[in-house]
Amino acid sequence: MNPAINSAQFSPTLPRLFGTAFRLSAFTFGGGYVIVPLMERQFSEKYGWLSKEEIHNQIAIAQSAPGILAVNAALMAGFQLRGLAGALCCLAGTVLPPFATILGVYFAYAQFAANEWVRAALTGMGIGAATVLVDAVIGLVAGIIKQKNVFSVCVMALAFASIFFLHLPVWIPLLSAAVAGIIYCGTKQAHRIS
Repeated sequence: MNPAINSAQFSPTLPRLFGTAFRLSAFTFGGGYVIVPLMERQFSEKYGWLSKEEIHNQIAIAQSAPGILAVNAALMAGFQLRGLAGALCCLAGTVLPPFATILGVYFAYAQFAANEWVRAALTGMGIGAATVLVDAVIGLVAGIIKQKNVFSVCVMALAFASIFFLHLPVWIPLLSAAVAGIIYCGTKQAHRIS
């Protein structure tokens, strides 16, 4: 936890977890990866509830699990901070804003589809979301490079190349990276023991 933060004043109460997840979800346009820098700023920098490394680990697990990245990440953060009740509060806070938006769009679809202002706003939000995605990618890549671990950098480069240049399905490099990580950690532990 950030030592500059008063832990009693900003402890992860259930209402605060719900409110934080709700705000994150309400301003997450452009897909699940947009939530990464927003989670870092709220859960790590603002409140000091989780370290950036914990958030990155949760994002990695959430990405490889079935379901929506933002929902999976919020569930994991809530569970780590306040158990099942925290996970449910974060789940509710994450799901309510998009549910309300989609419900509203459903009932007013004809007006939304034909309105030039709405289309222009969505175009602008798409550009903003792309910028936030680039920020998230740069932050994740910089975190891996800062570790100065040759294995991690090589796995990252190979995974990128296999998706970007070879156009492999995402599950192949994810599964390969998981197997490589298990082998790498197993080998390191075997060397420590011997």
